[in-house]
Amino acid sequence: MISQVEVDGVPAVLAPTTGPLHAGLVFRVGVADEPLPRRGVTRLVEHLALDGLGTADQQHNGMTGTEHTFFHVQGTAEEITGFLGAVCDALREPDSGRIERARERLRADESGTDPLALWRHGARDFGRTGYPEWGLDGLGEQELRDWIARFFNRENAALWIAGDGVPDGLKLHLPSGERQPGPEPSSALPVTPAWFAGPDNEVAWDTTVRREARAAIFANVLERQMFRELRQRDGISYTVRTDYQPRSGGTARIVAYADALPEKREAALGGLADVLAALRVGRIDPDDVATVIALTADGLTEADTRGGRLPGQAFNLLSGRAVTDLEEAVAEVRAVTREDVAEVAMAAYEAGLLMTPAGTRADWAGYTAAPTHSESAVAGRVHRAVRNPRHHLVSGPDGVSHVAGEEATTVRYDECAVLLAWPDGARQLIGRDAIVVGVEPRVYRKADTVTREVDARVPAELRIEMPARDPDRIPQPPPKQRRSPMEWIAPYWNLLVFGSAGLALVGVAATSIGFVLTGRSLFGDGRQTDLGISAMCLVLAGVLNRTTLLDLRELRNRWVNR
Repeated sequence: MISQVEVDGVPAVLAPTTGPLHAGLVFRVGVADEPLPRRGVTRLVEHLALDGLGTADQQHNGMTGTEHTFFHVQGTAEEITGFLGAVCDALREPDSGRIERARERLRADESGTDPLALWRHGARDFGRTGYPEWGLDGLGEQELRDWIARFFNRENAALWIAGDGVPDGLKLHLPSGERQPGPEPSSALPVTPAWFAGPDNEVAWDTTVRREARAAIFANVLERQMFRELRQRDGISYTVRTDYQPRSGGTARIVAYADALPEKREAALGGLADVLAALRVGRIDPDDVATVIALTADGLTEADTRGGRLPGQAFNLLSGRAVTDLEEAVAEVRAVTREDVAEVAMAAYEAGLLMTPAGTRADWAGYTAAPTHSESAVAGRVHRAVRNPRHHLVSGPDGVSHVAGEEATTVRYDECAVLLAWPDGARQLIGRDAIVVGVEPRVYRKADTVTREVDARVPAELRIEMPARDPDRIPQPPPKQRRSPMEWIAPYWNLLVFGSAGLALVGVAATSIGFVLTGRSLFGDGRQTDLGISAMCLVLAGVLNRTTLLDLRELRNRWVNR
């Protein structure tokens, strides 16, 4: 049975275990809480707290997740007491002399990024896991202390202990603070199910559903069907897996993944799409559901004997959810039916986001392309690309847009999530919807004025200084194209021919009208004929001169974009 206690103001769950004694301290803070300019701050705090603790043979570690950060230790009661006490001391009084060393360790151990989260949520909350740890280099001691004070306090912590009781002498000397609610998931997808193109050797899918036992069962049924269809039957993928990720706000994320060789990437995409479509319409094997339910119930029972359910219960404490004992958890799992799984499958499909291999699409399967451009451009000054008339920047008081043909990507200053700044004057604005606009001084005319405007309008706290780029990697305008003499003469030839013909016709019309006005006839057939011919000449001259004007405009554009 799980019991609840309190240790130095920190709520705790504990239960006896048949395995080794272990414990963990968790805080309600993770990557989803980090503004992009401070991306990496939580992991830096975690490493700073662990730096210098224990020896190589001690079993302890830390982990920074999307919503939670925890410190775990296994060993004797004395080792648990010493480790957790030392972590709290390091959080209460961080050693500034260790910051740079912890930062270097993180650079050497870069965390991966999650493109599915980025495309679903944008550059905010859960989508921040899709971005690099840009904030590491700019984080100072005071910023770390402020972050620790906000999130690493006793009101925002929970403890779990797998053992007979609280070890003697355990002290959690944490400062007082406030409980931080879990982030609310946003969406950058106007329509689902949606798709976007990812790497060329994998296909993946994610969705969001209600957090409940039947959703976890569905995730495992999906994995079984993927394994059977993609690996065993067709040999398309070697690795297939799914992951069920509960969130503190009452929802859960389900992720499905399958690798694919380059020559089988379209088959892998089609195979996963077919599996998802089959589950959506209720083609679910009752034996799969029964097997997954049995395995899940057995897994819960096994985990309970080792204290494996305790971390999840500690997370529940932080989100205000009830702590459930083993019997309740198993009963909820065994109550799931095939019809329940089918309902989850339908809802999951409708909210799905499919990552296709590079160079492939999923429109054919009924998915809508995730947006890659904005609805409109800002109003402002136009900066044309050098020797590329199809592209230009628009810079105005509200933001910056990049226009390519008929499509625009726009980042408004009041929706800017981060500004990346390079020493060579290049700037990259990323909006909260993950839309990106780049300012390259060598590519656009008078782009240095855009750089100054961006620097003046984007708040300093959103700015990240980027390292100097290799000169070979700095974008340049396309080279001038060498053209033959005839290509140079062609537009002027049109001007000469059409312009001369048009002027000649105007001259003929004017002369004819002059003869009419003086009572004479230019063509010898009388006044009516002269007027008719004059009108015809004027119409033809107008057509020819309009062509000439269009050619002149084209020459002007070529000169401007030379």
